[in-house]
Amino acid sequence: MTSKEDLHELAEFIIKQGLKLGADQVEAYTLYGSAKSVQVERGSIRKFTDISNSGLGIRIIKDKSIGMASTTIFTKDSIENCVNNAYALAKVSPPDPNFDSLPVDETPTPEIQDRYDQSVIDLDVEEFTEIILQSIQEAQKYEKAIIGGNFTAGYGERFIVNSQGIDRTSSQTSVSGYLSVKLEEGEDIGNAYYYDASTVLSKFKYEQIGKVAGERAKNMLGSKKIETTSLPILLDPDSTYGTIEPILSNGINAFSVFNRTAFFVDKIGDAIANEKLNITDDPFYPGGTDSAPFDDEGVVPKKLKLVENGILQTYITDSYSAPLVGLENTGHASRGSFASRPRPAPYTLSIEPGTISKDNLIADMKEGILMIGSPLHSRGNNPQISAQINQGFLVKDGEIQYPIKNAVIGCTVFDVYQKIDKLSKEIENRNGHKAPWMLLKALQVSGGK
Repeated sequence: MTSKEDLHELAEFIIKQGLKLGADQVEAYTLYGSAKSVQVERGSIRKFTDISNSGLGIRIIKDKSIGMASTTIFTKDSIENCVNNAYALAKVSPPDPNFDSLPVDETPTPEIQDRYDQSVIDLDVEEFTEIILQSIQEAQKYEKAIIGGNFTAGYGERFIVNSQGIDRTSSQTSVSGYLSVKLEEGEDIGNAYYYDASTVLSKFKYEQIGKVAGERAKNMLGSKKIETTSLPILLDPDSTYGTIEPILSNGINAFSVFNRTAFFVDKIGDAIANEKLNITDDPFYPGGTDSAPFDDEGVVPKKLKLVENGILQTYITDSYSAPLVGLENTGHASRGSFASRPRPAPYTLSIEPGTISKDNLIADMKEGILMIGSPLHSRGNNPQISAQINQGFLVKDGEIQYPIKNAVIGCTVFDVYQKIDKLSKEIENRNGHKAPWMLLKALQVSGGK
């Protein structure tokens, strides 16, 4: 069962079968694809896996009760059984008073450039292995490097059909990889990693993965402990994005807002950050690894200005959460898997740059910490942040002194947003994920001394 025609026929069968049983509304969500995965251990290719990413999820609504079932077997018997199971669950489940309707959207499906590359699909084991070996060789230029990592190349087709008229399909390819490098000089250890990802093979910077990971590991040799103190923190673009995006994803998720667990409940129109922060979500960015012409309910999304001059502009919604917060459906439904219920999530965030160069940000630091590839993470709905500085450097009088070790930054998600001091004019573009260097005012640093 590999053709689009066959999969679309099965989706239509699901809708007809569910309505025939007595369902009020029916949805079929299908993923079909595969991925080649290669594991790297101690500088050698150890394992090759060809993984199926295929599966089908069914959602049935009966008298506001919701039943869900899924299968990975694409036969009519298996799918008919799956429909029956979803309907049976809907009949015995309590009604959900918050459920309004599966979405209706007649907007034409937009085209997004560079989402699909036949070269990724045609990539055979030998070619893929050669790419990975070239990346490893860059890291092996550093003597006695201990190298690990993983590389993946694959494709996926997404089909969404519902009884309200949604009927969409899209295809995407992807290739990604990371390497971690460990260098030892006596008792001195330097650890670092680097990654890259692309939807198009020719834009996949595989050699850069090994080169940068090795360089960063070498730069971490000679690390020292520092005293517990309070210092400004300068984040590189990867750290900036990895800090800002998860906080915002939680903070503006309309489902979490309704449940009062989001960071930015009742904050539309309020300042949630320093006025220098401006963030846009662009679902249609060409070649974006998280771009998509429609969300996981088949709704065409909107390009949104999420934060303007530090002020929160809107929440992101799906068909379920939009009525709960009194907003329109922004088309941000996202599923963790074909078996999951959708919840709102952003696509491709762009954090706008500032006006000062990254070199001047460092030069102007009297004392502070420069962090590379080390975001300030919070866990789930907990606003507290306790972040290990994995790749950090002490800066004094505008000069990088030495890498630091055994240091932890403690703050809250609100501290991070409010303490944004300066943003660089340079930005890094990771397939549409754009971020500048970001200087935070002093945060508490627990040193190991």
